[in-house]
Amino acid sequence: MTGPFPHSAATFTVTGNLDSTVFAATGDLDCTVADHLHGRLLAEITLRPRALIVDLTRVGFCSARALRALLAASAEAHAAGIPCVTVSDQQAVRRPITLLKLDHVLLLHENLAAAREWLTVSHGVADVAGHR
Repeated sequence: MTGPFPHSAATFTVTGNLDSTVFAATGDLDCTVADHLHGRLLAEITLRPRALIVDLTRVGFCSARALRALLAASAEAHAAGIPCVTVSDQQAVRRPITLLKLDHVLLLHENLAAAREWLTVSHGVADVAGHR
């Protein structure tokens, strides 16, 4: 069975404003890109954004090794005092996270709006939703 996106190498895009950084992945997060994923996330964390949103809505596959990279980056963000949330509506991403009961560790949200609302309410990140 194939996912909603054809098998493709992962690409990463970073956008942000003064209050948050959105790190978006596209493609497959297999074991060949897990270390690169972790390194890119750590690079963003060292820039100390007020919040980090990891957008996996365009990811068709997430390996166990990629999940470990996401967990490690999330832990590093939280240790640095940076709220970090994960966004995905893709079953290939959501299912392993929820089955392994990692949704409260990775703070899984179904879409960017829900993640931004949670950050605003929980952490007072003022402009994360595009307004003050």
